[in-house]
Amino acid sequence: MIDTHTHLYLPDYGEDKCAAVDRALSSGVTMMVLPGVDADSIEPIRELHRLRPEATAMCAGLHPTEVNPDNWREHFERIEAELRNHPSDYVAIGEMGLDLYWDQSTLPIQLEAAEAQLDLADELNMPVVIHCREAMPQMLDLMKARSGRLPDMVFHCYSGTGDDVARLRRLLPDVKFGIGGVVTFKKSQLPAILPEIGINHILLETDAPWLAPVPMRGKQNESAYVPYIAARIASELNLPLSEVDEITSASAREFFSI
Repeated sequence: MIDTHTHLYLPDYGEDKCAAVDRALSSGVTMMVLPGVDADSIEPIRELHRLRPEATAMCAGLHPTEVNPDNWREHFERIEAELRNHPSDYVAIGEMGLDLYWDQSTLPIQLEAAEAQLDLADELNMPVVIHCREAMPQMLDLMKARSGRLPDMVFHCYSGTGDDVARLRRLLPDVKFGIGGVVTFKKSQLPAILPEIGINHILLETDAPWLAPVPMRGKQNESAYVPYIAARIASELNLPLSEVDEITSASAREFFSI
C-alpha cells in the first residue's frame, strides 16, 4: 500500500524521525509521499527522505492557508528555486490549491499562488496535489480558465459530491481522488460516492497527523493506519483488499512516477 499524502516530517512525531515511517512499513505500507505546505517544509521533508529514501517521496508546494500578503511570494520563490534546482528529487508540486473554510478574504492571493504553482507544474511537467476545501466552484473556474494547460491532479482528502466528480472529469478525465480516514467516519457521505469515483481513480492517503480513521479516530493519525482506509474502500466497493492495494498502488506509482 502507498500513503500518497502524509506529514510524518512534522515535530508531532517526536525526536525519532523514522519511528512512524518504520511502523508504517511494518503495517504493510511500502511508500509514503510527503507533501510540503510552505518553504519551511523543505528541510524537514529532505531530512526524513535522507533517512528513509527507499520509503519516502518528496513534494514541495505552498498550501492555501499559508498564503498571506506579507510573504507568500517569498515562500513561492524559495519553493520554485528548490524545484528548478532539484527537479528529479521531487514527485509533485503540492500541496496547493484553495481553502475558503478558514479565511475567505485571502481568495485573490490564493488564486495568484495557485496560478503560479500551476504554471510551474506545466513548465516542469509535474503533477500537482490539490487541497480544495469549501472552494470547489472557484477551483472549477480556475481549471476551466486553464483549459488545455492542466497538469495531472489528485484532489487530496476529497470531500466533494458525486456531481463534483463528474464536473472535474469533464475538465480532466483522469483526475485522481485521495481517499483518507473520512471514508470511515460514521456520518461521512464519502462511501456513497466511491462507486462514482471508481477504484481506478482512487489514491490511498492518511493526511497524518490529522483525520485518523476508525477505529483510531481521536488519536494522532499516521501512515501505519492506511490498511483501515483500504479495508473500508474494499468493503464499500465489494472488492478484495488485495485488489484495492494492487490497483491503488499502481495508480500512485504511475501518478507520482515512483
